[in-house]
Amino acid sequence: MNTGASTKKWLIVVLTALWVFVFATACAKTYRFGDEADEIETIQTALKQLKLYTGDITGHFGEKTETAVKLFQKKYALKDDGVVGEDTLAELYEAAGITYTGSSSGSTSSTSDGTLLRYGSQNESVRTLQQNLASLGYYEGSITGHFGSLTEAAVMNFQRKNGLSADGIAGAKTLEKIDAALGNSSSSGSSGSSSGSSDSLLKYGVEGSEAVRQLQENLKSLGYYTGSVTGNFGSLTKDAVFRFQRANNLSADGIAGEKTLAAISSKLSGSSSSGGSSSSGSSSGSTSSLLDTSVTLQKNSNNDEVLKLQTILAALGFYSGNKTGNFGDLTQQAVMSYQRSKGLTADGIAGKKTLAAINADYTSGNTSSGGGSSSSNVSSMAANVLYSNFYSWRRNYDNGEYCTVYDFSTGYSWKLRIMTKDAHMDAEPATAEDTAIMNKAFGNVQTWTPKAVWVTFSDGKTYIGSTHNVPHSPYHLTDNNFDGHLCVHFPIPMETAQSIGPYATSHQEAINEGWEATQKLKY
Repeated sequence: MNTGASTKKWLIVVLTALWVFVFATACAKTYRFGDEADEIETIQTALKQLKLYTGDITGHFGEKTETAVKLFQKKYALKDDGVVGEDTLAELYEAAGITYTGSSSGSTSSTSDGTLLRYGSQNESVRTLQQNLASLGYYEGSITGHFGSLTEAAVMNFQRKNGLSADGIAGAKTLEKIDAALGNSSSSGSSGSSSGSSDSLLKYGVEGSEAVRQLQENLKSLGYYTGSVTGNFGSLTKDAVFRFQRANNLSADGIAGEKTLAAISSKLSGSSSSGGSSSSGSSSGSTSSLLDTSVTLQKNSNNDEVLKLQTILAALGFYSGNKTGNFGDLTQQAVMSYQRSKGLTADGIAGKKTLAAINADYTSGNTSSGGGSSSSNVSSMAANVLYSNFYSWRRNYDNGEYCTVYDFSTGYSWKLRIMTKDAHMDAEPATAEDTAIMNKAFGNVQTWTPKAVWVTFSDGKTYIGSTHNVPHSPYHLTDNNFDGHLCVHFPIPMETAQSIGPYATSHQEAINEGWEATQKLKY
């Protein structure tokens, strides 16, 4: 009897423990060293976006992944055990701007009619979605049937380009738009001048095409394409098309359709006919816009971007030669002079960091010394300020880029060098002069009290934000009289700010007050 009773008790304990284990396993995703899973690819992608992981995206949880996870956990005050549990996963995805629905969402996440696909879904419908988005030039990942961060980013990009709510969820409206785009793509984007068939759309994945070869040669002539002329439409060709489209106010989808090919032909004929012209010419429209920071300009480059560079450097006082669109010795010397003035490597090559710094200088309107602007100028500036969730755009700008802060309450303006962008942006004053101007704006008192400001980035977009002027570790620049970094906060949902803590909440309150003041300054 006693033996039977003890056996029953033992079975109950074992079954209870097993049930608890199964329930916990079903309710909590946990990844650790040695695991392999589709979601580990997403974890690695998120860590890479945060500059914590440098390995390949493999789906295997190895030493590099574990080290990166521990670094993330330390940074966000989590238990740094290198294990990705529910808390770490939620924090990681939020920091990387990836939608995370928690453990209860399940693996197939679809509506009753089967049309809702979102992060975490894994089925044949996702595979079809990936194939369709790849055909349209939005998705470049593997066709896996797993809805991870790459698929979500592709869906959001498609939604933004097609006037839909960019939530990264492929519902009925998004899927209908994708179907419509697929139906229209064969007729709307003919291959252009030198291709034969009318349905041969020049897009990612086309191989062995003479039309693609011609496209690559043309884009190379214009300074947008740096790869080999192969006739294969790969990622380099897509990036070149995308950059050309963006620089020429076309729909930037990376697909070379009729309008894009016509614009390329127009640019080629225009550049050949105006090659020797002297200064202002008819290109003033293109030179008034900002520099494309994805193009590298150097000795012997010859295109509209060089003309833009010369015009802007002349406006900033660094270039005094003729504006020819040809990158010669004078342009190289002007670039080197500018680089030295900003503490950049003075190699005379205008790469991303140099171009971003030039854009930031140019968009500041030469008001860095402060002292106020005219009311009409401030009014026009206020009309262009954006109130936008930081998490939706923070990855548009690289660490090391420059931005310009404008204090609309005092008229002072100064430059910052971006360090990191997580829950907020960490940055450093670019020079000792920038530190001095910033401190003037704060009444020459170091304070943690948030000040509402406007911040302009390398693409010319200006966002409402708030900042302080107290240096704290860590920092990189050693010659700016600011032994530390400062924080710049941008709009996030108030409930998110409150969950972070009182200081984040105080910044959000300052931003909201600053936004009200900005609206009044428009009139």
